[in-house]
Amino acid sequence: MKRILLFYVLAASLTSAWSQEQDSSELLTVSNIIIEGNFKTKERIITRELSFEAGGTYQRYQLDSMFVWDRNRIYSTNLFNSVRLEIVNRQEGQADIKITVDERWYLYPLPIFRLIDRNFNDWWVNRDRDLSRVNYGLKITQFNFRGRNEVLRLWMQSGFETVLNLYYQVPYIDKKQNHGLLVSSSYFESKNVPVVTIDNVRRFASSQEEILRKAYRNTVAHSFRSSFYSYHVTTIGHTRVDVRDTIAAINPNYLGDGQTQLQYVTLGHSFVWDKRNNVNYPTDGSFHTVGLTKVGLGLYADGVDYWRARVDLTKYWAFKDNFFLASNIIGVSTFPAEERSYFTYASIGFLKEVLRGYDLNIIEASSYALQRNEFKHQLFGRKYNISKVMPVRQFQTFPITIYGKVFFDQGYAVGFPDYDGSARLTDKYLHSLGAGLDLVLVNDITFRFEFSRNGEDQTHFFINILSLL
Repeated sequence: MKRILLFYVLAASLTSAWSQEQDSSELLTVSNIIIEGNFKTKERIITRELSFEAGGTYQRYQLDSMFVWDRNRIYSTNLFNSVRLEIVNRQEGQADIKITVDERWYLYPLPIFRLIDRNFNDWWVNRDRDLSRVNYGLKITQFNFRGRNEVLRLWMQSGFETVLNLYYQVPYIDKKQNHGLLVSSSYFESKNVPVVTIDNVRRFASSQEEILRKAYRNTVAHSFRSSFYSYHVTTIGHTRVDVRDTIAAINPNYLGDGQTQLQYVTLGHSFVWDKRNNVNYPTDGSFHTVGLTKVGLGLYADGVDYWRARVDLTKYWAFKDNFFLASNIIGVSTFPAEERSYFTYASIGFLKEVLRGYDLNIIEASSYALQRNEFKHQLFGRKYNISKVMPVRQFQTFPITIYGKVFFDQGYAVGFPDYDGSARLTDKYLHSLGAGLDLVLVNDITFRFEFSRNGEDQTHFFINILSLL
Protein backbone atom coordinates (compact mmCIF):
# COMPACT_ATOMS: atom_id res chain seq x y z
CA MET A 1 0.00 0.00 0.00
CA LYS A 2 2.82 2.38 0.92
CA ARG A 3 4.55 1.60 -2.39
CA ILE A 4 1.37 2.38 -4.32
CA LEU A 5 0.93 5.65 -2.42
CA LEU A 6 4.55 6.60 -3.06
CA PHE A 7 4.09 5.81 -6.76
CA TYR A 8 1.08 8.14 -7.03
CA VAL A 9 2.87 10.96 -5.18
CA LEU A 10 5.90 10.63 -7.46
CA ALA A 11 3.73 10.51 -10.57
CA ALA A 12 1.77 13.56 -9.46
CA SER A 13 5.00 15.49 -8.80
CA LEU A 14 6.44 14.61 -12.19
CA THR A 15 3.17 15.51 -13.91
CA SER A 16 3.03 18.87 -12.12
CA ALA A 17 6.65 19.67 -12.99
CA TRP A 18 6.08 18.66 -16.64
CA SER A 19 2.91 20.78 -16.75
CA GLN A 20 4.71 23.83 -15.35
CA GLU A 21 7.54 23.38 -17.85
CA GLN A 22 5.08 23.10 -20.69
CA ASP A 23 3.20 26.17 -19.46
CA SER A 24 6.39 28.27 -19.19
CA SER A 25 7.47 27.36 -22.73
CA GLU A 26 4.00 27.82 -24.23
CA LEU A 27 3.89 30.24 -27.16
CA LEU A 28 1.52 33.19 -26.82
CA THR A 29 0.73 35.79 -29.45
CA VAL A 30 -0.08 39.23 -28.02
CA SER A 31 -3.36 40.28 -29.63
CA ASN A 32 -3.81 43.64 -27.93
CA ILE A 33 -2.16 45.85 -25.32
CA ILE A 34 -4.82 47.29 -23.03
CA ILE A 35 -3.90 50.27 -20.84
CA GLU A 36 -6.13 51.42 -17.98
CA GLY A 37 -5.77 54.20 -15.44
CA ASN A 38 -3.89 56.66 -17.67
CA PHE A 39 -6.38 59.53 -17.47
CA LYS A 40 -3.78 62.11 -18.53
CA THR A 41 -0.71 60.20 -19.70
CA LYS A 42 -0.47 59.49 -23.42
CA GLU A 43 -0.37 55.77 -24.20
CA ARG A 44 2.84 56.09 -26.21
CA ILE A 45 4.69 57.24 -23.08
CA ILE A 46 3.84 53.87 -21.54
CA THR A 47 4.27 51.65 -24.61
CA ARG A 48 7.72 53.22 -25.19
CA GLU A 49 8.91 51.29 -22.12
CA LEU A 50 7.64 47.88 -23.30
CA SER A 51 9.91 45.15 -24.63
CA PHE A 52 6.99 43.34 -26.30
CA GLU A 53 4.50 44.53 -28.91
CA ALA A 54 1.07 43.69 -30.23
CA GLY A 55 1.28 40.94 -32.82
CA GLY A 56 4.49 39.50 -31.37
CA THR A 57 4.79 35.86 -30.31
CA TYR A 58 6.64 34.97 -27.12
CA GLN A 59 7.14 32.07 -24.79
CA ARG A 60 5.38 32.45 -21.48
CA TYR A 61 8.59 32.55 -19.45
CA GLN A 62 9.85 35.36 -21.71
CA LEU A 63 6.76 37.42 -20.96
CA ASP A 64 7.16 36.83 -17.23
CA SER A 65 10.72 38.17 -17.38
CA MET A 66 9.68 41.11 -19.58
CA PHE A 67 6.90 42.04 -17.16
CA VAL A 68 9.39 42.50 -14.31
CA TRP A 69 11.66 44.99 -16.07
CA ASP A 70 8.91 46.66 -18.10
CA ARG A 71 7.04 47.34 -14.87
CA ASN A 72 10.22 48.86 -13.39
CA ARG A 73 10.77 51.09 -16.43
CA ILE A 74 7.19 52.34 -16.44
CA TYR A 75 7.31 53.01 -12.70
CA SER A 76 10.66 54.80 -13.06
CA THR A 77 9.09 57.43 -15.30
CA ASN A 78 7.86 58.83 -11.94
CA LEU A 79 4.36 59.19 -13.37
CA PHE A 80 2.58 56.46 -11.41
CA ASN A 81 2.01 55.30 -7.85
CA SER A 82 1.69 51.70 -9.01
CA VAL A 83 2.02 49.64 -12.21
CA ARG A 84 0.64 46.15 -12.89
CA LEU A 85 1.04 43.96 -15.99
CA GLU A 86 -0.99 40.81 -16.51
CA ILE A 87 -2.15 38.38 -19.19
CA VAL A 88 -5.91 38.48 -19.87
CA ASN A 89 -8.39 37.07 -22.42
CA ARG A 90 -6.19 34.05 -23.04
CA GLN A 91 -7.40 31.50 -25.59
CA GLU A 92 -5.95 29.25 -28.33
CA GLY A 93 -2.38 30.57 -28.15
CA GLN A 94 -3.42 34.21 -28.08
CA ALA A 95 -3.85 36.68 -25.24
CA ASP A 96 -4.12 40.35 -24.39
CA ILE A 97 -1.68 42.17 -22.12
CA LYS A 98 -3.37 44.48 -19.64
CA ILE A 99 -1.39 47.32 -18.05
CA THR A 100 -3.04 49.02 -15.10
CA VAL A 101 -1.50 52.22 -13.75
CA ASP A 102 -2.40 54.58 -10.92
CA GLU A 103 -1.36 58.12 -11.86
CA ARG A 104 0.38 60.37 -9.38
CA TRP A 105 -0.56 63.95 -8.64
CA TYR A 106 1.30 66.11 -11.15
CA LEU A 107 0.92 69.77 -10.12
CA TYR A 108 2.94 70.87 -7.08
CA PRO A 109 2.77 74.56 -6.10
CA LEU A 110 5.08 74.22 -3.09
CA PRO A 111 6.33 76.92 -0.73
CA ILE A 112 10.12 77.18 -0.49
CA PHE A 113 11.60 77.09 2.98
CA ARG A 114 15.07 75.67 2.67
CA LEU A 115 18.52 76.18 4.08
CA ILE A 116 21.22 77.82 1.99
CA ASP A 117 23.85 75.45 3.33
CA ARG A 118 25.01 72.21 1.68
CA ASN A 119 22.97 70.02 4.01
CA PHE A 120 21.08 70.07 7.29
CA ASN A 121 24.18 69.00 9.23
CA ASP A 122 26.34 71.82 7.84
CA TRP A 123 23.68 74.32 8.97
CA TRP A 124 23.14 72.71 12.38
CA VAL A 125 26.81 72.49 13.37
CA ASN A 126 28.89 74.88 11.26
CA ARG A 127 26.30 77.69 11.10
CA ASP A 128 24.99 77.41 14.68
CA ARG A 129 21.41 76.79 13.53
CA ASP A 130 21.13 80.37 12.23
CA LEU A 131 17.52 80.79 11.05
CA SER A 132 18.46 83.81 8.95
CA ARG A 133 20.23 81.37 6.59
CA VAL A 134 16.89 80.36 5.10
CA ASN A 135 15.48 80.85 1.63
CA TYR A 136 11.77 81.24 1.07
CA GLY A 137 9.51 81.60 -1.92
CA LEU A 138 7.40 79.51 -4.27
CA LYS A 139 8.24 76.60 -6.56
CA ILE A 140 5.61 75.52 -9.08
CA THR A 141 6.29 72.20 -10.78
CA GLN A 142 4.08 70.62 -13.40
CA PHE A 143 5.05 67.00 -13.93
CA ASN A 144 3.66 65.13 -16.93
CA PHE A 145 2.89 68.39 -18.71
CA ARG A 146 0.49 67.76 -21.62
CA GLY A 147 0.50 64.06 -20.66
CA ARG A 148 3.90 63.56 -22.33
CA ASN A 149 6.13 63.18 -19.25
CA GLU A 150 7.37 66.74 -19.68
CA VAL A 151 8.50 68.73 -16.65
CA LEU A 152 7.83 72.46 -16.40
CA ARG A 153 9.13 74.31 -13.33
CA LEU A 154 9.14 77.93 -12.16
CA TRP A 155 11.33 78.67 -9.12
CA MET A 156 10.94 82.05 -7.37
CA GLN A 157 13.05 82.41 -4.25
CA SER A 158 14.13 85.19 -1.92
CA GLY A 159 15.80 85.38 1.48
CA PHE A 160 19.47 84.49 1.90
CA GLU A 161 19.79 84.15 -1.87
CA THR A 162 17.42 85.36 -4.58
CA VAL A 163 16.82 82.85 -7.36
CA LEU A 164 14.64 82.95 -10.46
CA ASN A 165 14.68 79.77 -12.55
CA LEU A 166 12.65 78.50 -15.48
CA TYR A 167 13.13 74.83 -16.35
CA TYR A 168 11.56 72.76 -19.12
CA GLN A 169 12.32 69.16 -20.00
CA VAL A 170 10.69 67.08 -22.71
CA PRO A 171 11.87 63.46 -22.92
CA TYR A 172 10.92 62.97 -26.58
CA ILE A 173 10.70 65.47 -29.43
CA ASP A 174 10.52 62.98 -32.31
CA LYS A 175 8.02 60.33 -33.39
CA LYS A 176 10.35 57.46 -32.54
CA GLN A 177 10.74 58.89 -29.02
CA ASN A 178 14.52 58.72 -29.05
CA HIS A 179 15.52 62.39 -28.82
CA GLY A 180 14.81 64.68 -25.87
CA LEU A 181 15.51 68.28 -24.90
CA LEU A 182 16.13 70.24 -21.70
CA VAL A 183 16.25 74.04 -21.38
CA SER A 184 17.04 75.87 -18.15
CA SER A 185 17.61 79.57 -17.44
CA SER A 186 18.55 80.93 -14.01
CA TYR A 187 19.35 84.23 -12.30
CA PHE A 188 20.97 84.42 -8.84
CA GLU A 189 21.81 87.31 -6.57
CA SER A 190 23.10 87.20 -3.03
CA LYS A 191 24.12 89.47 -0.17
CA ASN A 192 25.88 86.53 1.46
CA VAL A 193 28.65 84.78 -0.46
CA PRO A 194 31.08 81.96 0.45
CA VAL A 195 34.41 83.60 -0.35
CA VAL A 196 37.07 81.40 1.22
CA THR A 197 37.52 77.96 2.79
CA ILE A 198 39.33 77.59 6.11
CA ASP A 199 39.96 74.15 7.58
CA ASN A 200 37.46 72.55 5.17
CA VAL A 201 34.59 74.91 6.12
CA ARG A 202 33.40 77.69 3.83
CA ARG A 203 33.42 81.22 5.27
CA PHE A 204 30.90 83.82 4.10
CA ALA A 205 31.03 87.55 3.41
CA SER A 206 27.78 89.37 4.20
CA SER A 207 26.20 92.75 3.56
CA GLN A 208 22.90 94.23 4.67
CA GLU A 209 22.73 96.83 1.91
CA GLU A 210 24.44 95.73 -1.29
CA ILE A 211 24.29 92.67 -3.50
CA LEU A 212 27.69 91.00 -3.39
CA ARG A 213 27.25 88.52 -6.24
CA LYS A 214 25.07 88.15 -9.32
CA ALA A 215 25.10 85.12 -11.57
CA TYR A 216 23.38 84.07 -14.79
CA ARG A 217 23.31 80.48 -16.00
CA ASN A 218 21.68 79.09 -19.14
CA THR A 219 21.75 75.45 -20.22
CA VAL A 220 20.52 73.46 -23.20
CA ALA A 221 20.86 69.67 -23.25
CA HIS A 222 20.03 67.14 -25.94
CA SER A 223 19.47 63.49 -25.01
CA PHE A 224 19.44 60.45 -27.26
CA ARG A 225 18.00 57.21 -25.94
CA SER A 226 19.86 54.54 -27.86
CA SER A 227 18.21 51.60 -26.07
CA PHE A 228 15.85 50.88 -23.19
CA TYR A 229 18.60 51.54 -20.67
CA SER A 230 21.20 53.75 -22.37
CA TYR A 231 21.31 57.48 -23.06
CA HIS A 232 23.72 59.93 -24.65
CA VAL A 233 23.47 63.49 -23.33
CA THR A 234 25.15 66.52 -24.91
CA THR A 235 25.06 69.75 -22.91
CA ILE A 236 26.06 73.31 -23.71
CA GLY A 237 25.90 76.01 -21.07
CA HIS A 238 26.79 79.64 -20.45
CA THR A 239 27.70 81.11 -17.06
CA ARG A 240 28.37 84.69 -16.05
CA VAL A 241 29.34 85.81 -12.54
CA ASP A 242 29.67 89.40 -11.27
CA VAL A 243 30.97 90.21 -7.77
CA ARG A 244 31.59 93.39 -5.81
CA ASP A 245 35.11 94.73 -5.27
CA THR A 246 34.87 93.67 -1.62
CA ILE A 247 34.75 89.99 -2.65
CA ALA A 248 37.80 90.34 -4.86
CA ALA A 249 39.59 92.16 -2.02
CA ILE A 250 38.90 89.37 0.50
CA ASN A 251 39.91 86.62 -1.93
CA PRO A 252 41.69 87.87 -5.08
CA ASN A 253 41.47 84.33 -6.49
CA TYR A 254 37.68 84.17 -6.09
CA LEU A 255 37.30 84.77 -9.85
CA GLY A 256 41.04 84.84 -10.50
CA ASP A 257 43.57 87.72 -10.60
CA GLY A 258 41.28 90.05 -8.63
CA GLN A 259 38.63 90.00 -11.37
CA THR A 260 35.07 91.05 -10.62
CA GLN A 261 33.51 89.33 -13.62
CA LEU A 262 33.85 85.82 -15.00
CA GLN A 263 32.15 84.46 -18.10
CA TYR A 264 32.56 81.11 -19.81
CA VAL A 265 30.88 78.47 -21.97
CA THR A 266 30.84 74.73 -21.24
CA LEU A 267 30.38 71.85 -23.65
CA GLY A 268 30.04 68.29 -22.44
CA HIS A 269 28.95 64.80 -23.40
CA SER A 270 28.02 61.88 -21.19
CA PHE A 271 26.88 58.30 -21.60
CA VAL A 272 24.34 56.91 -19.13
CA TRP A 273 23.40 53.29 -18.50
CA ASP A 274 20.39 53.11 -16.19
CA LYS A 275 18.90 49.72 -15.32
CA ARG A 276 17.56 50.34 -11.81
CA ASN A 277 14.31 48.97 -10.47
CA ASN A 278 13.48 52.40 -9.01
CA VAL A 279 15.29 55.58 -10.02
CA ASN A 280 14.50 57.34 -6.71
CA TYR A 281 15.31 54.54 -4.26
CA PRO A 282 16.90 51.63 -6.13
CA THR A 283 17.46 48.21 -4.55
CA ASP A 284 18.34 46.18 -7.65
CA GLY A 285 20.06 46.78 -10.98
CA SER A 286 22.83 49.14 -12.01
CA PHE A 287 23.52 52.77 -12.87
CA HIS A 288 26.64 53.91 -14.74
CA THR A 289 27.59 57.24 -16.24
CA VAL A 290 30.77 58.46 -17.94
CA GLY A 291 31.23 62.06 -19.04
CA LEU A 292 33.73 64.61 -20.31
CA THR A 293 33.21 68.39 -20.20
CA LYS A 294 35.27 71.25 -21.61
CA VAL A 295 34.94 74.34 -19.41
CA GLY A 296 35.87 77.48 -21.30
CA LEU A 297 35.87 77.39 -25.09
CA GLY A 298 38.08 80.45 -25.65
CA LEU A 299 35.14 82.75 -26.39
CA TYR A 300 35.96 85.11 -23.51
CA ALA A 301 39.29 86.46 -22.28
CA ASP A 302 38.67 85.32 -18.71
CA GLY A 303 41.27 82.59 -18.30
CA VAL A 304 38.78 79.75 -17.77
CA ASP A 305 40.20 76.77 -19.65
CA TYR A 306 40.11 73.23 -18.22
CA TRP A 307 38.60 69.78 -18.65
CA ARG A 308 36.42 67.80 -16.27
CA ALA A 309 36.07 64.01 -16.51
CA ARG A 310 33.62 62.10 -14.33
CA VAL A 311 32.82 58.41 -13.84
CA ASP A 312 29.98 57.13 -11.65
CA LEU A 313 29.47 53.35 -11.39
CA THR A 314 26.84 51.83 -9.08
CA LYS A 315 25.65 48.26 -8.66
CA TYR A 316 22.67 47.13 -6.55
CA TRP A 317 22.00 43.56 -5.43
CA ALA A 318 18.72 42.21 -4.02
CA PHE A 319 18.89 39.02 -1.94
CA LYS A 320 16.33 36.81 -0.26
CA ASP A 321 14.41 37.93 2.81
CA ASN A 322 14.64 41.65 1.91
CA PHE A 323 18.41 42.03 2.21
CA PHE A 324 20.16 44.45 -0.16
CA LEU A 325 23.69 45.50 -1.05
CA ALA A 326 24.92 48.55 -2.99
CA SER A 327 28.39 49.65 -4.07
CA ASN A 328 29.24 52.94 -5.74
CA ILE A 329 32.46 54.31 -7.24
CA ILE A 330 32.83 57.97 -8.27
CA GLY A 331 35.93 59.37 -9.93
CA VAL A 332 36.39 63.03 -10.89
CA SER A 333 39.41 64.68 -12.47
CA THR A 334 39.82 68.31 -13.51
CA PHE A 335 42.90 69.21 -15.50
CA PRO A 336 45.05 71.18 -15.63
CA ALA A 337 44.84 71.93 -11.90
CA GLU A 338 46.96 75.08 -12.04
CA GLU A 339 45.65 78.63 -12.45
CA ARG A 340 42.14 77.84 -11.33
CA SER A 341 39.84 80.29 -9.56
CA TYR A 342 38.09 79.53 -6.25
CA PHE A 343 34.68 79.74 -7.96
CA THR A 344 35.56 76.86 -10.33
CA TYR A 345 37.03 74.46 -7.76
CA ALA A 346 35.65 70.90 -7.82
CA SER A 347 34.53 69.74 -4.36
CA ILE A 348 33.49 66.73 -2.33
CA GLY A 349 30.54 67.61 -0.12
CA PHE A 350 27.61 68.39 -2.41
CA LEU A 351 24.58 66.22 -3.18
CA LYS A 352 25.60 62.60 -3.87
CA GLU A 353 29.34 63.26 -3.88
CA VAL A 354 29.70 63.05 -0.11
CA LEU A 355 31.73 60.70 2.05
CA ARG A 356 29.45 59.82 4.92
CA GLY A 357 31.07 60.86 8.17
CA TYR A 358 32.56 63.95 6.50
CA ASP A 359 29.23 65.71 5.97
CA LEU A 360 30.43 68.81 7.86
CA ASN A 361 33.44 69.26 5.59
CA ILE A 362 33.91 70.50 2.08
CA ILE A 363 36.96 69.04 0.35
CA GLU A 364 38.12 71.02 -2.67
CA ALA A 365 40.30 68.90 -4.93
CA SER A 366 41.59 68.83 -8.48
CA SER A 367 40.83 65.09 -8.63
CA TYR A 368 39.19 62.63 -6.27
CA ALA A 369 37.82 59.12 -6.01
CA LEU A 370 35.04 57.92 -3.70
CA GLN A 371 33.94 54.36 -2.98
CA ARG A 372 30.75 53.84 -0.95
CA ASN A 373 29.25 50.55 0.25
CA GLU A 374 25.95 49.86 1.95
CA PHE A 375 24.30 46.70 3.25
CA LYS A 376 20.70 46.98 4.42
CA HIS A 377 17.59 45.07 5.41
CA GLN A 378 13.97 46.09 5.04
CA LEU A 379 12.64 46.23 8.58
CA PHE A 380 9.14 47.45 7.79
CA GLY A 381 7.01 48.01 4.71
CA ARG A 382 3.34 48.84 4.54
CA LYS A 383 0.84 50.89 2.56
CA TYR A 384 -1.90 52.66 4.51
CA ASN A 385 -5.32 53.55 3.12
CA ILE A 386 -6.02 57.10 4.29
CA SER A 387 -9.00 57.77 2.00
CA LYS A 388 -11.19 58.67 5.00
CA VAL A 389 -9.08 61.76 5.71
CA MET A 390 -7.58 62.42 2.26
CA PRO A 391 -10.06 63.45 -0.48
CA VAL A 392 -7.43 63.54 -3.28
CA ARG A 393 -7.32 60.10 -4.93
CA GLN A 394 -3.61 60.19 -5.76
CA PHE A 395 -2.68 60.53 -2.07
CA GLN A 396 -5.13 58.07 -0.56
CA THR A 397 -2.43 55.41 -0.29
CA PHE A 398 0.41 56.33 2.06
CA PRO A 399 3.41 53.97 1.90
CA ILE A 400 6.02 53.70 4.63
CA THR A 401 9.17 51.60 4.28
CA ILE A 402 12.02 51.45 6.79
CA TYR A 403 15.48 50.03 6.11
CA GLY A 404 18.22 49.38 8.63
CA LYS A 405 21.73 49.62 7.22
CA VAL A 406 25.47 49.54 7.83
CA PHE A 407 27.95 51.29 5.55
CA PHE A 408 31.63 51.74 4.81
CA ASP A 409 32.95 54.63 2.67
CA GLN A 410 36.47 55.46 1.54
CA GLY A 411 38.15 57.95 -0.75
CA TYR A 412 41.16 60.02 -1.74
CA ALA A 413 41.36 63.64 -2.86
CA VAL A 414 44.25 65.39 -4.62
CA GLY A 415 44.52 68.99 -3.48
CA PHE A 416 44.99 72.03 -5.68
CA PRO A 417 48.58 73.31 -5.92
CA ASP A 418 49.48 76.01 -3.35
CA TYR A 419 46.03 75.87 -1.74
CA ASP A 420 45.55 75.11 1.94
CA GLY A 421 41.81 75.69 2.47
CA SER A 422 41.15 71.93 2.28
CA ALA A 423 44.67 70.71 3.10
CA ARG A 424 43.60 68.84 6.24
CA LEU A 425 41.61 66.29 4.21
CA THR A 426 43.46 66.19 0.88
CA ASP A 427 46.32 63.95 -0.23
CA LYS A 428 45.44 61.33 2.38
CA TYR A 429 43.29 58.22 2.69
CA LEU A 430 39.77 59.01 3.92
CA HIS A 431 37.40 56.43 5.36
CA SER A 432 34.32 56.09 7.54
CA LEU A 433 31.90 53.48 8.78
CA GLY A 434 28.52 53.63 10.40
CA ALA A 435 24.94 52.50 10.71
CA GLY A 436 21.55 54.09 10.18
CA LEU A 437 17.94 54.02 9.10
CA ASP A 438 16.28 55.06 5.81
CA LEU A 439 12.64 56.14 6.01
CA VAL A 440 11.01 56.09 2.56
CA LEU A 441 7.61 57.75 2.18
CA VAL A 442 5.19 58.73 -0.60
CA ASN A 443 6.83 59.54 -3.97
CA ASP A 444 10.00 57.95 -2.58
CA ILE A 445 10.85 60.96 -0.37
CA THR A 446 13.66 59.62 1.81
CA PHE A 447 14.82 60.62 5.29
CA ARG A 448 18.24 59.25 6.17
CA PHE A 449 19.41 59.00 9.76
CA GLU A 450 23.07 57.99 10.03
CA PHE A 451 25.51 57.49 12.88
CA SER A 452 29.12 57.44 11.65
CA ARG A 453 32.76 57.56 12.66
CA ASN A 454 35.38 58.86 10.23
CA GLY A 455 39.13 58.54 9.82
CA GLU A 456 39.66 61.68 11.93
CA ASP A 457 38.20 59.78 14.93
CA GLN A 458 35.12 62.02 14.81
CA THR A 459 31.74 60.55 15.68
CA HIS A 460 28.58 62.22 14.36
CA PHE A 461 24.87 61.74 13.89
CA PHE A 462 23.59 63.11 10.58
CA ILE A 463 20.15 63.71 9.03
CA ASN A 464 19.63 64.04 5.27
CA ILE A 465 16.46 64.51 3.24
CA LEU A 466 16.18 63.46 -0.42
CA SER A 467 13.15 64.45 -2.46
CA LEU A 468 12.15 64.30 -6.11
CA LEU A 469 9.85 67.34 -5.82
